[in-house]
Amino acid sequence: MTNIGNDEQSIDRRTALKSFGAAAAGGLSLSTLDPSIVTGLTPQPTKQGAADWSSNKDSATMFPLSVMSGGPTPSGVILWTQLSSKQCQPPAPVRVQVAKDDSFSDTVYEGKVAAKKVKSEHNHIVKVDLDGKLPADSHLFYRFHHAGVTSQIGRARTLPKPDASPDAVRLAVVTCQSYQQGYYPAYSHIAQDNLDYIVHLGDQIYEYAGDSKLAGRSVSLPSGHDIAWTLEDFRHLWQTYRGDKFFQQALKQHTFIPTWDDHEIVNNRYWDYENDRPWSKDHPLNDKPERITQVFEDGIQAWWEYNPARVTYNPDAESLLEQFQMWRSIKFGDLLEMPVTDERLFSSLPPGGDAAGQRQWGIPPNAPERNDADRTRLGFEQREWLLDTLKESDATWKAWTNELAISPLWLTFSDDMQISRNYDAWDGYTHERNEIMGQLNHFDVDNFVAFTGDMHTYLVSYLMNDWEQTENRTPVSPKEELVGIELLTPGISSNSGTSDFWGPGEEITKESASKSLTNEEMVETVLEENPWVEFFNAKYNGYSVAEFTPNACTWTTYAVDDTVNSADAARRTLRKYKIPEGHVELNELKANDLENGFSS
Repeated sequence: MTNIGNDEQSIDRRTALKSFGAAAAGGLSLSTLDPSIVTGLTPQPTKQGAADWSSNKDSATMFPLSVMSGGPTPSGVILWTQLSSKQCQPPAPVRVQVAKDDSFSDTVYEGKVAAKKVKSEHNHIVKVDLDGKLPADSHLFYRFHHAGVTSQIGRARTLPKPDASPDAVRLAVVTCQSYQQGYYPAYSHIAQDNLDYIVHLGDQIYEYAGDSKLAGRSVSLPSGHDIAWTLEDFRHLWQTYRGDKFFQQALKQHTFIPTWDDHEIVNNRYWDYENDRPWSKDHPLNDKPERITQVFEDGIQAWWEYNPARVTYNPDAESLLEQFQMWRSIKFGDLLEMPVTDERLFSSLPPGGDAAGQRQWGIPPNAPERNDADRTRLGFEQREWLLDTLKESDATWKAWTNELAISPLWLTFSDDMQISRNYDAWDGYTHERNEIMGQLNHFDVDNFVAFTGDMHTYLVSYLMNDWEQTENRTPVSPKEELVGIELLTPGISSNSGTSDFWGPGEEITKESASKSLTNEEMVETVLEENPWVEFFNAKYNGYSVAEFTPNACTWTTYAVDDTVNSADAARRTLRKYKIPEGHVELNELKANDLENGFSS
């Protein structure tokens, strides 16, 4: 790798970073694009009763992945479905209907999309943007109709108006859902919960094929490879994951707000700014820049196709960094503002700079490059946008929808008790992390929380302006150094790193013979070595619920038994915390460590 200490190269690199960030932030020319490439199709309004919505045909025959909604605004949502390639009839339009009730007696919108707009090159996916057409702050019901078949009924929620003062907002916060490693009963519970939206922190799909120990969860790819190589591979993975009945139930019931992590394309992915190309040592095509760039382009297109999100997508842009802009902010009246960021596409390579070279883990954790001001997780423009959004927000609560662990963490995953840092998280980008935390502290950004995924664990931690060195074993800094609270949600189904993570049909009552640490040992290490961490658990999968009111943020995190493919799979509350408005403070309301598994 080129020597990063060279001043001329550092300047070139900084210039390149700013240039790419600027292009992604605002430099895209959308004038030549079909608007459907950016968000969704704009339907043609029709008179109520213009179509016969009655149908005695099975909805799944025409709409195999059911329906979902996303991209909420105060006056609309993006509605999504996919037509069966075998059943769709190109001459027939796709109709959409929205009502205040599930019997559709009180219709608020009815329209149609011309058949020519539903294209095979986008896999017969229909995304309909109803921004400007629906009432604010409303739960609404919707359905599609095509060629004599009416879809499943979905429920969507528009945002409150910007100057509204909601009493509460309830969000399910989810992440990391390997299809092969577990079932999705957590989504069955989410579908039945009293919620407003689902926030997904990434790893909706995993790029892998292979056998599973669980019945019906093995995955094969059209290319025949064991990792996604083509657009058809990515589409097949999205169809497989979205085919899960419990996932469909949750998406049908609650409006979806997603970001991504790495596995939507490939594990531990970065941008090599020196060579102007995407990079992941975990993909066999990494040594072939043009081929790995195509893999990234295909992964981006598939993500856009299968997610109704209000993002910017320009497949004709010259650089990958100019093709896709994930970041956006969602405001729930004056109660909550939620900036959503992308911590993968613009992320510099993992740190190196010493004899160990580049790596995702540091043992010992002393890679000097992790403190390099030229390295970035967000890209410089996205970072400035994030800081401006948080500093200028007039909402009571600010919740950063962040994929990767912010808090410094000394971790261990082996019985030799060797501790290390995860450089794929924010521990590999300490200069940028310190800049963000420092500005939030300096400008008195209050009531700040960060949602985090990726780690397949539970964690609740204080965020600080200046973390003390772990070696000093010092207590948590004084209150004036506290910035906010990090709330890390567990994986829906992806395995953790502890030996007592159960197998199919097992109850967690004894440790396995694995050399990996047990959850108890890992918890002891994390709490001892990281005094800012209040709660950690690596034994279970599940999800969390964040409720915001003018007076408090309440975080409830659940363990769900993902070894059974059942709607009544066991669910238990592990922790419940209350964060009072105006204070960086954690009040524990409920605690249960489930030491004897779900029989506890």
